[in-house]
Amino acid sequence: MNVQRVAYVVLRCADLERSRRFYEGLGLRFSPEQHGNGPKHYSCELGGMVLELYPLSDKTTSGLRLGLVVSDLDRILESLSALGAAVGAIGSEGNSPVTVLDPDGHQIALEQERMSHQENPLQMSGDIVDPPRSRK
Repeated sequence: MNVQRVAYVVLRCADLERSRRFYEGLGLRFSPEQHGNGPKHYSCELGGMVLELYPLSDKTTSGLRLGLVVSDLDRILESLSALGAAVGAIGSEGNSPVTVLDPDGHQIALEQERMSHQENPLQMSGDIVDPPRSRK
């Protein structure tokens, strides 16, 4: 495959500051940017790609669905709720994404990060293993 990764995603926002606050409620940190005479906007490095928030123009990003893996879903949902975000239905399975709407109606699917076996050695195989015994 010739495509190696996603380099950036641009979201068009009716209220740039309100959208910045929403995404910072997810734990992202944005820097203000402006390229030449272009519009002032915000940019954030995210998992090897760049997420940019641009003012709404004749271009639109409506219909976009962005999926994010998060480290503390409960904390993020509390933060977004305090900002007045619309939280969609929570899946019946523990690993189902929760959908929230950003201030411009973009669907943001949030999924709890799964712990790897290296991070939680007690769940490596499901087998009960006796602890090592000292040799006499």
